[in-house]
Amino acid sequence: MFTKDRFSHRNLLHISIFVALAVLVAFYGCSDKQSSEKVSTGDDSSRQEKEWLSIMGGVIGGSFSQFAGGISHVLTHQESHIKISIEASAGSIENTRRVNEDTEGLGVVFASESYLGYHGQEIFAEEGPKTNIRMVTLLFIAYDQFSTLANSDVHQFEDIVGKKIASGASGSGTAQTLERLSKLAGIWGEFTPIYKGGTAAAEALQDGQVDAFQWLVSVPNSAVIQLTTIKSIRMIDLDTPAKKYGFYEKYPFYLPGSLPEGAYEGKVKPVKTIVMPTVLISNKAVNEETIYKLLKHVYSPEGHQSMLQTNQAAADMTIGNGPKAFVIPLHRGAYKFWSEQGVEIPAHAMPMD
Repeated sequence: MFTKDRFSHRNLLHISIFVALAVLVAFYGCSDKQSSEKVSTGDDSSRQEKEWLSIMGGVIGGSFSQFAGGISHVLTHQESHIKISIEASAGSIENTRRVNEDTEGLGVVFASESYLGYHGQEIFAEEGPKTNIRMVTLLFIAYDQFSTLANSDVHQFEDIVGKKIASGASGSGTAQTLERLSKLAGIWGEFTPIYKGGTAAAEALQDGQVDAFQWLVSVPNSAVIQLTTIKSIRMIDLDTPAKKYGFYEKYPFYLPGSLPEGAYEGKVKPVKTIVMPTVLISNKAVNEETIYKLLKHVYSPEGHQSMLQTNQAAADMTIGNGPKAFVIPLHRGAYKFWSEQGVEIPAHAMPMD
């Protein structure tokens, strides 16, 4: 049997050991945390905090993911303390939602989703505005390419009445563009949309399954190139009906444009059309200096060349094209960069915080 004195002595011994262990755990835990938050820059007296970011791209191998990867490569090459994860996603709508919620997030989206998300319209109406997203820069321009066979009786937009049109995948920005324009023109429901996009849509036109196909995409496009090797095609002017029916006023994230000269080696005549800026957005909480440095690096000669090697559509990334992305307020770091470039910032794009 233990005596009272022996019992107390053992308890005190246990308590002393427990306290000593707790002190050691606290010391080393704190030390590990501090070291994990710092990264050496080559000089022990000069240490920078690591900064973790994520960039939402799109499907693997697609343009969204390519641009996300290009931006990550340029920024981390110049700023070694910044660590970036590239995240695959379903695309523009998902990226808008995720960037709004992620305080360390950036994402590649169509200008349409950034505008509609920020204002809480259309697909975002029920869930409310995504007021944490901010604009950074234009990445590339997508052209609405409405193709039909050279001998087709479709010569202007209104001629699609009674026709079968490959309008793009269901729920895609391409399909929504055709629906928006045809509703304003009063012909929605008077033609048959076939929800195919890309190569499948081009093949449907080639095989006579549809009378035309529409695709909102960068140029040149491989599916259109392949089609021109088999069939003679032409493209329809979409800019004229867009202006006629007030399309740009209702949907200010679209812009008027023209198919670039030589886009398909002379096999398709240039035509006026609707264009869509593809942009980089950021959560407003991302560090101002980080966004500023990102833009400084990707617009430097070396950085832009790296982006072009990632995707030739990065040729659209010019200072002159930058304002085409300004459909929502700029991130403060982006505002600093664009102001330094002498770019006029419209009132609706001024920083909000």
